[in-house]
Amino acid sequence: MGVKWTPEQESAIIAPKDSSLDNQTLLVAAAAGSGKTAVLVERIITRLKDMDNPLSVQELMVVTFTKAAAQEMSARIGLALAKAMESTDDAAMQERLERQLNLLPSAHISTLHSFCQWVIRSYFYKLDINPTARIGNEAEMALLQQEVLADLLTKSYEEGLYNIYELADFFSDDKSDAGLTAKIMSLYNYAMSLANPDGWLRKALEPYKEAITINPSDTLWGQYMWDNHVAVIDHIRERLERMEQILLDPMGPHKWQNIYDNQLAALSMLSNAQTWDDMGEACKHTDTFIKDQFRMGSKEAQAFNPILVAEFKSLGSQNKDDLKAMQAAVFTVSEATLQDQFKAQYPIIEGLVELTIAFHQAYRDMKQEQGIMDFSDLEHLCLALLVEPGTEDDPQPSDVAKELQDTFKEIMVDEYQDTNGVQETIINLISRVDNRFYVGDVKQAIYSFRMADSSLFMEKYNTYGGTDAVERRIDLAKNFRSHENILAATNFLFYQIMTEEAAELNYTEAESLIPGRIVEDAPEDWVGGDVELQLLDVSKDTLSASESDEDEGDDPENNERELDFIIQKIKEIHAAKKKVQNPDGTFRQIEWRDFAILRRSLAGWGTRAVEAMRQAGIPAVVNERDGYFEAQEIQLLLALLSIIDNPEQDLPMAAVLHSGLVGLDANELGALRLSGEGSLWSLMPAYAEASQDERLLAFIGHMERWRTLSRRYGVTDLLWDIYESQDYVNYVGAMPNGLVRRANVLALYDRAKGYEASGFRGLFRFLRFVESLRDSNQDMPLANVVSEADNVVRLMTIHKSKGLEFPVVFLSGVQKRFNMMDLRSELLIDKNAGLGLKGYFPDIRVSFPTMPWFYVKDVKEAALKAEEQRILYVALTRARDKLFMTGFVKGFKNSAGKLSSLGELIKHAASVEGQQLPTDIITQANTYLEWLIMGFTRHLDGGNPLRVAIEYEGPTYFDLPDKKCRIKVELHDGSLYGDLDYKADIDETTINKVRELKAVNSVELPQEIEDRFNYSYPYSDATRRTAKISVSELKRRFQEREIEAGTIDTLNEPIVTVDTGAKRAVSDAILGQAIKLDVCNVDSDATSNADSNDTSKANSDVTSKANSDVTSNTAVPTLIVSTDDLANSVFGRKPQALQSEEDVLTGAQWGTLMHEAMQWLPLAQYTQSSLTKELDALVTKGTFTEEERNLLSDTSLYKFFSSDLGKRLINAKRIERELPFSMLFEGKRVYDTLEDGENLFLQGIIDTAFEEDGEWVLVDYKTDRVKSGEDLIKRYKIQMDLYKEALQRLTGMPVKACYIYSFRLHDAIIID
Repeated sequence: MGVKWTPEQESAIIAPKDSSLDNQTLLVAAAAGSGKTAVLVERIITRLKDMDNPLSVQELMVVTFTKAAAQEMSARIGLALAKAMESTDDAAMQERLERQLNLLPSAHISTLHSFCQWVIRSYFYKLDINPTARIGNEAEMALLQQEVLADLLTKSYEEGLYNIYELADFFSDDKSDAGLTAKIMSLYNYAMSLANPDGWLRKALEPYKEAITINPSDTLWGQYMWDNHVAVIDHIRERLERMEQILLDPMGPHKWQNIYDNQLAALSMLSNAQTWDDMGEACKHTDTFIKDQFRMGSKEAQAFNPILVAEFKSLGSQNKDDLKAMQAAVFTVSEATLQDQFKAQYPIIEGLVELTIAFHQAYRDMKQEQGIMDFSDLEHLCLALLVEPGTEDDPQPSDVAKELQDTFKEIMVDEYQDTNGVQETIINLISRVDNRFYVGDVKQAIYSFRMADSSLFMEKYNTYGGTDAVERRIDLAKNFRSHENILAATNFLFYQIMTEEAAELNYTEAESLIPGRIVEDAPEDWVGGDVELQLLDVSKDTLSASESDEDEGDDPENNERELDFIIQKIKEIHAAKKKVQNPDGTFRQIEWRDFAILRRSLAGWGTRAVEAMRQAGIPAVVNERDGYFEAQEIQLLLALLSIIDNPEQDLPMAAVLHSGLVGLDANELGALRLSGEGSLWSLMPAYAEASQDERLLAFIGHMERWRTLSRRYGVTDLLWDIYESQDYVNYVGAMPNGLVRRANVLALYDRAKGYEASGFRGLFRFLRFVESLRDSNQDMPLANVVSEADNVVRLMTIHKSKGLEFPVVFLSGVQKRFNMMDLRSELLIDKNAGLGLKGYFPDIRVSFPTMPWFYVKDVKEAALKAEEQRILYVALTRARDKLFMTGFVKGFKNSAGKLSSLGELIKHAASVEGQQLPTDIITQANTYLEWLIMGFTRHLDGGNPLRVAIEYEGPTYFDLPDKKCRIKVELHDGSLYGDLDYKADIDETTINKVRELKAVNSVELPQEIEDRFNYSYPYSDATRRTAKISVSELKRRFQEREIEAGTIDTLNEPIVTVDTGAKRAVSDAILGQAIKLDVCNVDSDATSNADSNDTSKANSDVTSKANSDVTSNTAVPTLIVSTDDLANSVFGRKPQALQSEEDVLTGAQWGTLMHEAMQWLPLAQYTQSSLTKELDALVTKGTFTEEERNLLSDTSLYKFFSSDLGKRLINAKRIERELPFSMLFEGKRVYDTLEDGENLFLQGIIDTAFEEDGEWVLVDYKTDRVKSGEDLIKRYKIQMDLYKEALQRLTGMPVKACYIYSFRLHDAIIID
């Protein structure tokens, strides 16, 4: 027996045969659960079987949203073809179907990206691209974007392009250009979802340009503001008309006549304002008319009808709120002032647009140069092939597009509501007006964050015609998934809240869900029944509702109460062995896999929920779409990698020490911290030896090995060593949600492997890459480890659940507020509304909202809330048999008996007449709970607990569509829930054995296994011998020998007191001394590190830059400086070498600053004053902060440039600064114990080298405290010899002279 199709499904399958036309374009608006995929497959099979109008599968193009959907579609078509072959005896038909089955693998059933890739491959010779170009991975493209943008910004600063300084002042902070970079990338990413990105960007600029020359009231934004303002005035007028009727009633509140009169006078004043400035004056004086209060004594109230009193007060209060808001309306700003704002904004928005276009071009050029593409390139390169050159603004098909039009007889697009502008243009270019088949559901358009444009669907939905229209719409409204009561309750809610004004679509009978699944003869223990809204009242344990509405939904304690309620409900249903219905109509006992818990976001909740559920004996798995970098196991790994890169970082070090990897508790961690001064890493060896803490001793050994590995090998080798040595994979696997955690850890290894396969190297750069992904919100998806066969409760986001169905669904966290963070940005972007930029006061660095910003914000906020309604629709239509919605409320009244915001909402919604709720009530909602409450309040039975809670006695409009649906609303005492400490049912003897690490069951291991466990590596000495060394480490080893031999001299100097006002003088006075930020205590035992130059150079070998290169046992005098001069930290933006220091400026740190100055100062002849100006300019460029600038020694730098060596450097034709090198050298020069011929790998960075007469002159800068040049020669001779050798090997050119320039001695010392 074949499938019985509904008439609408039949039309979608056979059209245009049921019309008078030969060809049609169809838009199939398929509601949730309506079988749209089955219809699409059946249409394909029907077309392939049509012998009168033969069509090959290769003449079809089917576009799906995901690769998985494409594979499923191909599989379904293949199965349907096979069944069709079996069901016919017609030999010709069998032969035809068999041929189509053979051709199926080459059919174009794919995502649009895959189709674009095929087009580019087929016609690459028409494009200026390398035929071997590949698609870069995410890591590679992100790093390339950073590189291109950094170069573009540098060029912009150097040449003063794109109003760069105004842009930086507006979007960036004192530390970096991260803010500006983020804005450029968000604008670029948005534009790339459109067919003509550069054209759209320039078009978005036009309203700003036009606004400079016309009155603000005539601008797009001004007209919008005026229309909105007039609409508010009209609402006030409507309310006053009703208030007048109430006052005319004999039982009306005549005592409040003066309130009505005043509001009427305000209305008259506002209505008479005809110009912008007149309206502004009227708005400024509305406060005169809203001073009266709604006061009435209890005896007076007895004379009036309480219902009329309540209605009059409600209407008057709404008018007061509107009139009060007008005092801050944009009309209070004069047109002249607004014009000035537009003129100030234009250079900024113009610079941002042009800079984004320049980035687009530079990024495109770089990708072409390197022969790589990203996913947006696939669409845009394909578009370039399909669009006739010169018609980009109004795309016309090229010869390639016309060829494809002849190839494909029908273009089918699944999930059409999720397409964007580029994809729409591509589809239009390769098809005709009468051979497209779109299928989707605009009520499930929930992917705007992926740049999907639901307006494309809506435009067709509103304009396509009936049966005989060339462009025809067919509605599939019958739902075959959910029980009829779930559909009725969904209809009941959305009839009220989904309106064209509030949600871009009127939910009418045409959009409603029609039951296609009938549950007959259901057993008594069937799980189905009422749709339930279960709310926990937590007002007894929290602040009063009026004080806490703003935080509603984000309370961890109350989230745990809700979770406890859900767990108990799931256990209750499962224990009762409730029945669920199979798709074939039979019933079976419920299993764990039949439950799903959906939330808008799982961040900070999912993993905790899984842990609690497992503790309660419920198997559960969470699959979060994002949050990868926030996962506990990944955060710990990144913290470990961070300290391997730089162990002087105390925060990640504390995290690792406190974790299971080491296992220090809070007291032990505190004891380590208090054991001395310095970083945790510097204190650890002494503390571990003193306390004989084996955990710390082992950790120190691991750290030394890992740091060596990080320099010698790659990130992947380092990660794998961590996994093996710490058994990390099994460690996280034993934690709650262990399957996902284990997969996440292994995925990090795979991602690191992909990162290195892209040509990038180094732990430091990998960590920066991860950091950049986190900063730009480019999270990675968590690993997916759940299959349909797993008998576990599933926790997922609503987005993740789209397309899925479950017998029992819990929609959790309905009280959580919508995420409106994007609407706070200084720059808002919308396809139709354009760009909304805030204004800016540069003197005080404060931004303020402007007309364009308000306009785009209103458009985006309306679109955001419309999408939130669609997300709620998706959530409610996932359940087959039973739907629960859960959340918590902080009461409907406060302690004084005054209604909370939810209480007011119940009152307002209950009193509304008519089917649809007013737009202002709908759009004021900030949670799903508010929509549910305003809808369910008007249900005769289900809404009764809500009306009772606020003691509502007024009339309620119950005559609504689907009013007979069964809805249950229950309020529970929240204080009874929240104890998630479920006890596992395990024998106490077993628990004690586990605690004592004894075997639970005695098992005798085979000798081979014991031998393997007891295996000892025979070459353990070799594993502790470094094969790679940095110059910093090399110097340290030789200086340790000198210290032991007593050949390093000490230098004692008296304490120097510096006037707190002489900031600049500090830098010239502190050569080699330590500054301690303490005006009271003088510590003459402070220790100074001599020279940080080569430490800062050791970036490439991932050695901590905070370590000094030379450790001296010399006591260093302390320089006392006022905390006012060096408040908190003298470094607002620290160089990387200083990042681990907080309170002490050492000589090493001062040396780092001097080296940075020599790196960035232009090489030119200076006077003392011109050098000072150039150093000040480095502050402007962001190279140094003002505090760092004050610590530089102008005198020492000037003396260098005035020296003979400095002049030679300035005049040189070829100069290399900060030149990195790597080389092999004989290991016995460092380790006496090494065998002859064994080499070490050396890495370092040469400060400066310049060419003179065809030979190199090598210069190294030092800030050591020494008495003479001889001290420096003794200390650094070997280092300079190695530098000389490395430079000659690197360049193939001889070195004629090596100099150490001492900023301490102001002298150049030649090294023979």
